[in-house]
Amino acid sequence: MASSDETKRDGVPQIKVPLWKMVLTFVKLGTIGFGGGVGMLALIRQTVVKQKRWVDDKQFGVGVAMGQMLPGPFVSNYAEYIGYGLHGLRGMVLALTAILLPSFVMMCVLSFLYGRYGDLPIAERLFAGIQPVVAGILAWATYDISRIHIVNWRAGIIALLAFIALFFKVDVLLVVLGCGVLGILFSGSWYSLIRARTLSFVPYILPFAMMRKLGFSHFMCRALELGGVFLKIGALIFGGGFAAIPFIQREVVDIRHWLTAKEFIDGVALGQMTPGPVAITATYVGWKVAGLPGAIISTIAVFLPSLLMLWGLIHVYQKIGEHRLVKDFLSGVMPAVCGMLLLATIFIGRNAIAGPATAIMAILSLAMLIRFRIDPVWLVLGGALLGLVLPIA
Repeated sequence: MASSDETKRDGVPQIKVPLWKMVLTFVKLGTIGFGGGVGMLALIRQTVVKQKRWVDDKQFGVGVAMGQMLPGPFVSNYAEYIGYGLHGLRGMVLALTAILLPSFVMMCVLSFLYGRYGDLPIAERLFAGIQPVVAGILAWATYDISRIHIVNWRAGIIALLAFIALFFKVDVLLVVLGCGVLGILFSGSWYSLIRARTLSFVPYILPFAMMRKLGFSHFMCRALELGGVFLKIGALIFGGGFAAIPFIQREVVDIRHWLTAKEFIDGVALGQMTPGPVAITATYVGWKVAGLPGAIISTIAVFLPSLLMLWGLIHVYQKIGEHRLVKDFLSGVMPAVCGMLLLATIFIGRNAIAGPATAIMAILSLAMLIRFRIDPVWLVLGGALLGLVLPIA
């Protein structure tokens, strides 16, 4: 980057780039960004580092490190960091909006079509073929995350405890916080709590049960509850977009019964057909619960916590990023996510696999993802085609 065009904001290098050009670039990235988190990361780097030279690899690496530390899908965190470096908080918000807009629009269209035509025989056959593929994709995500984060017996114990806790319907917030504390205790650095100044995150819970008594309409109650649910999910989904799936399933299927198991699995499948992060499934849930307003509310809510945390972290990342307690807390959270993903995989597999044909489809999907790293969208499309030609509906 030319130094004459570069300034700094809170230690983040900033190059002069027109706001409209930044927005169009992220819209383009959000439109063509199929391939999952790793593929999207490579695409963003190729565009903003190699082609446009808005940031260099060192600055990009800082953004990646911050994105990995925080909850929320990694891709949106990367976009927010770059947007902040270019245009401050306004750039941060617009970069996130731009990269999500294509997948949001696509998911709204798919949700509408699913609601209108999902009960037609041909649609049922399509989704009957897609559902076992989704089970295979989620099994792959469980394997892929677990091989990175379950590296010793302590992490294995935390993952098992998280699995058991969710199986017995313990609230996910308590599971995450509890496993984070276990990570601190297992690390042996818990004594520093007494001496060190630490960062704490306090969850805010809206008193939804009182709203009706205060005169709120049914729609307003549902909208506020929807926003609260996805704010909580957005603050807890460490480990990337796939980590959102067990949280969403827990809240909208098991607890609130907003969706059936079949509707949820179909929503995950639709999310795989869009270029955005897996957490865009929140858009589908919002649409099912409260139409377009619900889709907007749930999408904003699931991505807002990471944006706010990143905004704060940018100002103090040199102090917090290497803080021992932060690392130890995350060392407990990530194995917990693995346990949660395993339970979600079993839940989806139990509902999606109805016989030998679907079991083989799920196993083949898992094997192809592990061996060849195929973009999940092609597996979803292949499953849909098999659903049309095989008697599996």
